[in-house]
Amino acid sequence: MTLASVVSCVRIIFGPPFAFVLILQLLYPGKYPALEWYWSPFTMLILYLAFSLTDLFDGLLAKKFGKTRFGAWLDPFADKVLDWSYSAVFIFTVAWNSVFAFALLFILDVVSTAERTLGYKRADQNVDANWWGKYKKTLHSAAIVAFLITLVFYPESAQNVMKFWSAPTAVLGWLILWLACWFSAQSCWNKLEQWKK
Repeated sequence: MTLASVVSCVRIIFGPPFAFVLILQLLYPGKYPALEWYWSPFTMLILYLAFSLTDLFDGLLAKKFGKTRFGAWLDPFADKVLDWSYSAVFIFTVAWNSVFAFALLFILDVVSTAERTLGYKRADQNVDANWWGKYKKTLHSAAIVAFLITLVFYPESAQNVMKFWSAPTAVLGWLILWLACWFSAQSCWNKLEQWKK
């Protein structure tokens, strides 16, 4: 396993547990005061941004030390594990009414990952992420950041869906999420066209 792949694994290993801590805080406010003190929404925002930056770091390492086919498959998979861990937090708490956008994006991500996995088994297929997919990842992350910023700057929104959606950052995150769906659909279509060749 290359150093770039190890960095990708950081997102897989650490993203879900921290997302779980956040969902505990949102579902059971006041029940875990130590978690709320040490792992506030602001801390979770910083951690999410740090984990997201590992995507840039592993890309730089891959360019410097050489790309591998496994690394090209693992990097987008690690992105999806991180993003969907945090997306689940919002689906099951304050942003449940945006479940349709999340569901569409999830289905497109499953299709994209399946295409990449099938392509991985065929030596003639390119498994690198295309530009549509990279834009989708950026937009999906931006939507999550907007939702996390809502929790940071509008703390009362953590327990009230109406207050959450009255925050401009939550509405912005929702709009960005739909844009991510469009880019994800384009990415899947692009990969399907590659398969036809």
